Amino acid sequence: MSAALEVIEAARAAALDDLGAVAAGASLCTLRGERIPAAKYHEGAVAALGEALRAERDRRAAPDPGTWGAQWAQLAESDDGWRAYIAGGRAALAAIGR
Repeated sequence: MSAALEVIEAARAAALDDLGAVAAGASLCTLRGERIPAAKYHEGAVAALGEALRAERDRRAAPDPGTWGAQWAQLAESDDGWRAYIAGGRAALAAIGR
């Protein structure tokens, strides 16, 4: 396994752990209040790192941290959850240097 794959897999595992801690065993669909943006942030990180992992395995360019999630920008204009999701994904990609 390449060093890049190891870094991405470790970051994704950490993001999954963080998501699980915020959800505290509850389904993401049942979360309410301040737990939603926190969970969505970590969910975005998991999603973006999953994309980065697939790109690395397929020897494709990794997602760009500056534009990842742009397809949801309109939703994020009026929804804290979407803003958190995109922010989490972009931060995770930036943290692994992608």
